[in-house]
Amino acid sequence: MKTNEYKFFISDCKIAIEKIKSIDISYSIEDISLRNFKSYNNAKKQTSNLRQKNINHIDELLVLFDKKFIENGLETNWAIDYNSLIEDILKIFSEHKIKEVNIFESRFIKELGIIKKLKEEDFNINPQSLKCVIFEPKYAIAQTGSVFLDFESALEMELVMEAEFKIFILPFNNILKNIDDIELLSQLYSINKNKADYLSLTTIYTPKINKETNLELFIVDNGRTSLLELKEHRKALTCIDCDACKKVCPVYALIGEEPYNNVFTGPIANVVLPFLETADGCKHLSFNCVLCGNCDKVCPMNIPITDLIIANRNIFFENRNMDFSDRYKVKILKDHLVNRKKINKKAWMKEILLKFLIKRNISISRPFPKFAKETFSQIKSNK
Repeated sequence: MKTNEYKFFISDCKIAIEKIKSIDISYSIEDISLRNFKSYNNAKKQTSNLRQKNINHIDELLVLFDKKFIENGLETNWAIDYNSLIEDILKIFSEHKIKEVNIFESRFIKELGIIKKLKEEDFNINPQSLKCVIFEPKYAIAQTGSVFLDFESALEMELVMEAEFKIFILPFNNILKNIDDIELLSQLYSINKNKADYLSLTTIYTPKINKETNLELFIVDNGRTSLLELKEHRKALTCIDCDACKKVCPVYALIGEEPYNNVFTGPIANVVLPFLETADGCKHLSFNCVLCGNCDKVCPMNIPITDLIIANRNIFFENRNMDFSDRYKVKILKDHLVNRKKINKKAWMKEILLKFLIKRNISISRPFPKFAKETFSQIKSNK
């Protein structure tokens, strides 16, 4: 794979490995999960099924939410990507003569690059301002036209709730059908993200007719429909950003966040970035995985991350997103792995084939694996 992005990624990885990092990859939630659930696995299954059901019916939920939000006296703003979102926000600021804004930078707001763009437009970013705030709700609730807000501190809650003008922004996949769905989701998020029983400061915010004229809500796509179109990959849209997968990933423990150069890092980034960004620019990330399966075991939404990474590799191979030399190597390996006669070749023959397929400079820091003298079937037949 010879893309410039891949070369930069490898270079950044080498630099990151040399740095002293303090990445917490410990993942011990057994005590807190036992304290909260009779069966943690059943809670995961119930919640992941709920999220999957919501994603599968996202079109119906968006229509229902829009209807209820209008009944509450406001209109929903829809944005296909960050360019259209920024354009709409600038138009709102112009109409309301807003020059000062307080932005609470969540992962999604970082993804959209809002702070950078507003600074370029000479807006004053004031973290204490009550004039206007930009904030990401945790979820939208379809049946009531409400939004669920999660705050990091009492000060943040006060600044958001008391602001004269509010702009709420959230991705379209973070929509739930019922208010009752929130409790279990929030609890699983809090346990995996913070090792805490519950989120400390939350509220359900329902606009009232003729009383919330200074609120604008944006629901944004920004590439997520690319994942939605693929039946298996849409499971990635159930991610709740708890970072559990990072805490058990040996690759992330080694390289950290910097080489990704994105708000998405770790195992989930390997799955989604080729779809949210570009396949050619991010395809190398799907090969940035040792397929250990740790992320699958801990994900509270039961997202089959390892399977999706393998599916990405297959897509790139079938769609010829891979360079010819890489596709050739994959084809040769596949031919040998599915052919019993070739699998049963002598160990030294398989080692020679591997050396032809893999460049020597890749193996300078680690030796080639040694093949067993006999396969399992040969051992069994010799007994």
